[in-house]
Amino acid sequence: MNRSGGDGTTPLLQVTDLRIEFGRSRREVVHGISFSLEPGERLGLIGESGSGKTVTALAVMGLLAENASVTGSIRLAGRELVGLGDKDLAPLRGALMSMVFQEPMTALDPTMPVGRQVAEVLLLHQHLPRGAARGRVVDVLGEVGLEDPERVADAYPHALSGGQRQRVVVAMALINRPDLVICDEPTTALDVTVQARVLKLLDAELDAVGASCLFISHDLAVVSQLCERVLVMLDGAIVEQGSVAQVFTAPTHPYTRGLVATARLDAVAPGERLPTVEDYYARQDRT
Repeated sequence: MNRSGGDGTTPLLQVTDLRIEFGRSRREVVHGISFSLEPGERLGLIGESGSGKTVTALAVMGLLAENASVTGSIRLAGRELVGLGDKDLAPLRGALMSMVFQEPMTALDPTMPVGRQVAEVLLLHQHLPRGAARGRVVDVLGEVGLEDPERVADAYPHALSGGQRQRVVVAMALINRPDLVICDEPTTALDVTVQARVLKLLDAELDAVGASCLFISHDLAVVSQLCERVLVMLDGAIVEQGSVAQVFTAPTHPYTRGLVATARLDAVAPGERLPTVEDYYARQDRT
């Protein structure tokens, strides 16, 4: 596993005082967060739904809705992304950075064979002839473990299983060997067996292309398996960060302690009420 983080190199991704607001009311949902991601590093981003994880990822990709306002700095390979329009961001998406979304059906066009969709990424960024692009797509679909990749390339998304569709999305995200891959809950929609296979595939493919990864998940076990550092988000702020070992074994913030404890269901006796994060805030208030 390629895990370089913290070796003194210039960060691939540097986020500084990132603030995100929405709508006419300018409601702020991300409150001045800062973090960095080194070349080849895996960084986990955890927290409950609505904490700002996905919004942060979409801000990096420049995919937020038009009513969003972004301030602060997002630098990718030294280039400032905040303030760039689609015309400037389009050449970067799929080439320098890419994203694996939670639900592959929303990431794939239902009216187009998946092979054509993956090929579009090559045609846009590498300007390959269509025949060469088709051959490369079939090769990559085979590399991500899809049987009979020629047939899969000609299939429409609805004809594939959830695990197959997610493998197609992984292939699409990695085919141009980007420097940064953002994974937003990439296995949540899959059953446990398929989830394990896709995670193993993702781990191997990230190593193969040498990409850095920002991995968003609610599953602490998956983050501990795939990442070396972790950020904990709550209500649009980063409340704790550090190595996976440090944060998951000796968390300092009550919210993180609650997350870690509630993930350890093996420690709950039969018939005992499951702990909640609020329990740990209450305990903190009493001490």
